[in-house]
Amino acid sequence: MSTISVIPGRLTDEVPATGHRLRRTVGGHYTRSVDAPDCLVVRVDGELDITNLETFRRALSYAIEGSAPTVVVDLRRTRFLSLRNAFALVEAMDEARRVGVGTHLLAGRREIERVLEVTGARTRAHLTSASRQPWNRGSAVAQ
Repeated sequence: MSTISVIPGRLTDEVPATGHRLRRTVGGHYTRSVDAPDCLVVRVDGELDITNLETFRRALSYAIEGSAPTVVVDLRRTRFLSLRNAFALVEAMDEARRVGVGTHLLAGRREIERVLEVTGARTRAHLTSASRQPWNRGSAVAQ
């Protein structure tokens, strides 16, 4: 069974390597809101095959049409990614670019990263691989 969810998030929590800087206010102090989400996260747990293609498309569309400036697609718990779903992701990322929404991909499995590479999804978004994170050294994901 697969679960696809769209949830609000903080980009620095979802993608720690982004290195977002604090903003300087008029008084010269540095601030950052800790309450307001600044991204929408499309999180996939399980398999993305033909049976949930339309659900995945709707989730991506909903996230892109939301009010967040960035969409994070979290595929770290995805066990299978069909080519059709990967191409749906490519189409969604192209649409996001057209409307000025940033995209980040979080991947974990070598097989998922390969599909992202073959379909061109990897080059259309910022990709963070679980194998490159310091908390996940020794992962089976190869560069």
